[in-house]
Amino acid sequence: MSYQNLIIWQYKGKPKAMGTATLISDTFSDSFRKIANIPNAMDINNATGADLDLCGKRVGQSRVLNSFFPRDVFGFYEVEGAKGFSRLGTGGGGKWYRYGDPTRDTVVLNDADYRFLIKCRIAKNFQVGTMPDIINALNFIFDNAIAYDNYDMSISVVIRQNISNFKRFILKNLDILPRPAAVGIKHYISTSKKAFGFRGAPHGVGFNQGRFARIL
Repeated sequence: MSYQNLIIWQYKGKPKAMGTATLISDTFSDSFRKIANIPNAMDINNATGADLDLCGKRVGQSRVLNSFFPRDVFGFYEVEGAKGFSRLGTGGGGKWYRYGDPTRDTVVLNDADYRFLIKCRIAKNFQVGTMPDIINALNFIFDNAIAYDNYDMSISVVIRQNISNFKRFILKNLDILPRPAAVGIKHYISTSKKAFGFRGAPHGVGFNQGRFARIL
């Protein structure tokens, strides 16, 4: 029931009375909608923009990565991270490095990449270090992943989905996944239900169907 319907009969149809009742009704309705939306605003899977920034602040993860990604500069064959000439001057090649220029760029993450990094930070903050805990954390981050103890102070992580180049770079260059102290991680990339495997390999798929795992 709206406030307009609660006005006593003496003020029915009076513009000022109806306007006041409408203002009160709209103000309270808007306030209640915002209060009801607070759980969604703090839900990492649904939060966006400033709400996601607040989630990141609470777990200690910034959206801005200062001097993090290597710049796309020109380099010759086999130079790691180097780019070649642009084709026909249409772009795509590396920029020429000038002495004194920064070699890394500061990046402001979009919501999707930032959400991934926040999940990694949460898993890292609350890790216990046991294998079941690590597997639960990986499934929280990737939805479909598993870890194996190699019994040589290392664990292997199999991610059963395609991931972006950004995520590969993060996993390779940041110690962001949960792991026990002094235990190393070997990262493997695979595809769900379509990983290549030889005869007898569980869930393996043959040539022209399965995709090879990619080691980071």
